[in-house]
Amino acid sequence: MGYELWLSSETGERRKGTSFKEIQGLFIDNITTRHIYEPLLSCRPEHEVCYVKHELKCKEFDTAGVIDDNNNLIGYVIREELDDGYIQDYINNIGTEKLISDSTPIAELLNILLENEFIFVIDGSKIEGIVTRADINKPIIRIYLFGILSLFELHLNYWINYYYETEEEWGKILKPKRVEEAEMVFSKRKGNNDELSLLECLQISDKKVILKESEGFRANFNLSKSKIEKLISNNEKIRNELAHSQNSIISNLKWELFVETINHIEQFLIQSEEKHEHTTKDKLNAEF
Repeated sequence: MGYELWLSSETGERRKGTSFKEIQGLFIDNITTRHIYEPLLSCRPEHEVCYVKHELKCKEFDTAGVIDDNNNLIGYVIREELDDGYIQDYINNIGTEKLISDSTPIAELLNILLENEFIFVIDGSKIEGIVTRADINKPIIRIYLFGILSLFELHLNYWINYYYETEEEWGKILKPKRVEEAEMVFSKRKGNNDELSLLECLQISDKKVILKESEGFRANFNLSKSKIEKLISNNEKIRNELAHSQNSIISNLKWELFVETINHIEQFLIQSEEKHEHTTKDKLNAEF
């Protein structure tokens, strides 16, 4: 039922837990910034810069909060800006644009960090922590990203099957060597899996080539060949970083392009599910 994206061609009903909105909802309702923020390292205005720089370096932090005698946060310092002397000479004010609640959904955090390399987290009524772009590498966010990237490829498979009636039809678009490599993978993986198809053994770069040549797909999603190339290629870069458990999943893309790619994938999934449901319902209505 994977090719139908878990929407029954017999009844038009969707299997529970298979839509993008459900995946996103899980991370909106249950997984929040509380689960990934780091406690804020604090110092005082009278502390010597050399001491604070050493502490930040040891903890691999770039930012520290500055507190007064009553332990109230009055600002922050950035390690790169620290030279010598005392902390009081390097204090930055904390504006409202630098604050989020610990209940902020993980699904919203990427866009918040688009404008800020780091953000302070309010837990209760006090600023207790900090989130940086580096925290995107934590396992809980990797799980979210892996989920939507996997779902994205399943949707690509569906639309290839929708616009190409046979494997021979889309196979003509690829170089013979690419089809041969997929057939080798298919023969190794098939075993007792009767539902495995040759399409599932293609590289995502091959699927990109196939969909770029589909006028129907391009028109349906209002995508040019260059936009398809960019979207799927950037998706592949992120997916490879996740699959190979790299320390940083954003090392091969600028942050702005990383967030843009995830946003576009999410938008595509929403559109794809809507179009797929309409397609299935239209098919069912035509049969009655």
